[in-house]
Amino acid sequence: MAHEQIHGDIVRAGTPGVSLQVILGFLAIGLPEALLGASWPAMGAGVHAPLVAVVGIAAVLAAGSAAAAITAEPVARRFGSGRTVDMGVALTVLALLGFSFAPHYWVLLIFALPYGIGSGMLVVALNAYVSVRSANARITWLHATTAFGALVGHTVLGWIIADGADWRWAYRTIGLVQLALAVVLAADTRRWRDHLTAAQMAQLGETPYAQGDWRHDMRRPHVVRTLMDMPAAVAVIVLMFATTSVEQTTMLWASSYMVHAGGMSIHTAGVYANLFFVGLVAGSVVAGVVALKVRDVWMVVGGIAVLLGAVVLMVVPMAGLWRALTAPVLLGVGCAPIAPAVVHATPRLFGAARTPAMIGMQTAAVSLATLVGPVLFAGVERVSGSMHALPWYLLGFTVIALAAYARVARVARLHARGE
Repeated sequence: MAHEQIHGDIVRAGTPGVSLQVILGFLAIGLPEALLGASWPAMGAGVHAPLVAVVGIAAVLAAGSAAAAITAEPVARRFGSGRTVDMGVALTVLALLGFSFAPHYWVLLIFALPYGIGSGMLVVALNAYVSVRSANARITWLHATTAFGALVGHTVLGWIIADGADWRWAYRTIGLVQLALAVVLAADTRRWRDHLTAAQMAQLGETPYAQGDWRHDMRRPHVVRTLMDMPAAVAVIVLMFATTSVEQTTMLWASSYMVHAGGMSIHTAGVYANLFFVGLVAGSVVAGVVALKVRDVWMVVGGIAVLLGAVVLMVVPMAGLWRALTAPVLLGVGCAPIAPAVVHATPRLFGAARTPAMIGMQTAAVSLATLVGPVLFAGVERVSGSMHALPWYLLGFTVIALAAYARVARVARLHARGE
């Protein structure tokens, strides 16, 4: 994680780190990201499904995303990063428009599969592409684009439903915006340059053979077991799983927490939940500036420290509304720098050739956490009988993330010393 200078040399060597296509790709990840949880009360009623039925859709989404994440490496190797991104966006367009016309719950389950597959393909292809081409600051700002997309999607959904329109129009609107992005992305795939020169591969610690083309380089077999045997691999995956559990649980349960544990009205709690996305966007922008001077390991530990502070703020009894308004923002700020730092560190910890496969494993862990984290809290809340358990639940996953970080940091120090 310590090779920031080396990575700066790679970016300056001529391979562009960020193009308009890359930015639009990250925006396409975020636009549909927050729709399901926020729309389900209206959507479930519209298809005559009970509240708990959202778990079925979330499970299909997570399964599709995880499957795509694990298999995205050979797809990107075969078709290139640009076409893989095009396919991913096209699948999400199909899913969003399918959701908007679905007459029954089982139709939603069908369209949830391309929804998840497209999302998984996008995350792996884009993160693998930028991890070996961009500095941590740029990657963090790209993740801010994803967070901004989620904020926009969540806000548009709220406006449309508050205006009295059917939830289907929200999915239709975001689907059409996503379609426009798909057209722009597909118009020029030449901007995607998968080729890395021999010198660039050498600077990343790779043997510069086969003209340094990662698509050829990736023909070496890298099965899951081989990846998991590498130092810090399990710790990185646990770190991503734990922090994603914090993020997704907050997204889904923040409003309910403030209604049932904080005494807010439903309308005020909806605004409260949106503050998490505000914190995620603002935190990503600030983290990008900090990342210009700070190494990956400190970005991760800084994010975890902010998460700990946010959880403490939630459990310490204080008068006034400011605590309720500050905690979700801090949770978003804490989550913001962690995933970009891990993405940036991946080729330095595991090698450029293994990066697409390793990011695929990380994305699969994120997909699993997206389902497991919020659903597991539902069980905790039922057993405890109170939404007051949420801060302690978030604290548990934050402590797990801290323990995983300690292992990754140790391996990174050994790697920096060449041991």
